[in-house]
Amino acid sequence: MAKNNYLHMKLRESREEITRLKEELEASEKAAEERDRETTGKAAEQIEREQEAARVERKRVTEQLEAAEADREKVASQLQEAEERAQRDREQHKTRTRVFVTGSMLLVGIVIATLAGAFGGGSEVIVVPTTMASTTTSVSIPVSTPVSTPVSTPVTTSPPSTSVAAPPTTTVESVRATTSLVLPATTTTLAPTLPVDPEAEEPVEPIDEEAVLLEIYELWEVGERVQLLQIVLGMQADWTYGPSTFDRHVRELIDRGFSLDHLPAPPTTSTTLPPFDDRVNNLYPNQQVQDFKHPGVFDEWIFFGRAGTSVQVQMTSGHFDTYLEVFGPLGGLIALNDDHLGTDSFVSVQLCETGAYTVHARSFGSGNEQLGYYSILLSGGDVVFDALLQKCETAAG
Repeated sequence: MAKNNYLHMKLRESREEITRLKEELEASEKAAEERDRETTGKAAEQIEREQEAARVERKRVTEQLEAAEADREKVASQLQEAEERAQRDREQHKTRTRVFVTGSMLLVGIVIATLAGAFGGGSEVIVVPTTMASTTTSVSIPVSTPVSTPVSTPVTTSPPSTSVAAPPTTTVESVRATTSLVLPATTTTLAPTLPVDPEAEEPVEPIDEEAVLLEIYELWEVGERVQLLQIVLGMQADWTYGPSTFDRHVRELIDRGFSLDHLPAPPTTSTTLPPFDDRVNNLYPNQQVQDFKHPGVFDEWIFFGRAGTSVQVQMTSGHFDTYLEVFGPLGGLIALNDDHLGTDSFVSVQLCETGAYTVHARSFGSGNEQLGYYSILLSGGDVVFDALLQKCETAAG
């Protein structure tokens, strides 16, 4: 049952994935048509590039759709096989039950015939009404020959009802023995089996605080181990073993009476953060740069943009959750992004004005308090679209 439920769920997910991919294919085709209309006045080379990109996109979505169709057929086949196996098991169980019931009734009839023959002679008819699993069956067994073999095992039974009439002619009526045996109904109750949810969360194990406190950490270490330590210390987790975490760690070890031998070297002038540069740095297209973000502040970058172009800004970091904001030449926020791929950020901006644009490189978690190294990349800005200029004019109007 649990496996069938899981297969049903997989089949439903496959159908939803197919529907989503079909919608994505339709949207891609509509977007391609829209792009074809927009590129009517463009150069032939530009049109060919966009059409090729549209063909590649349609091919990718079609391949995903075919893969989803194949996956759905596979799940449907597995589900059908499971249902067929379950049906065969039910039929075999029914057959075994019928054979058991029939054999039991025949055995009971033979035993009753044997017992009845030991108490009387002549032709007798024994009627055995049998009730089993809400089914009533009457078995009539004629007994023509009395059984003369003595019964070695003592059997307790009610004596047969016998009526004898002895008139003066000394004629004795034939004796008829009637024995009724009612077998108790057999009912088997199976305990209900709950379906297994494959997405059910496993119980969370408690944290071994002593083991977490006694682990060896490095200054400026970033990772889940540090997050777990900060949770035990009751701090706001920023995933970084900095000076504040070091101080709280020392106090907690002293309060609990633990040794301080495993602690890293205390923060000194040689282990401080990189110097903070509050200058505004320039971004140039297709030049990836790396910088260090300090806690509580954001880094500011500027680039020159031309109206009617489209640019992309990407921010990645292995130390913190990145957050991007882009402001126009007049200071208005025109784009922002938190999680584009994992915890990295990405924005694609259509520029409606010519001038200096500002990018704020921030961290999302803990109120911009996270810190660490990051990379930022500016790309695009080399293609002008007349249709984009018309959209900007419409928006301005």
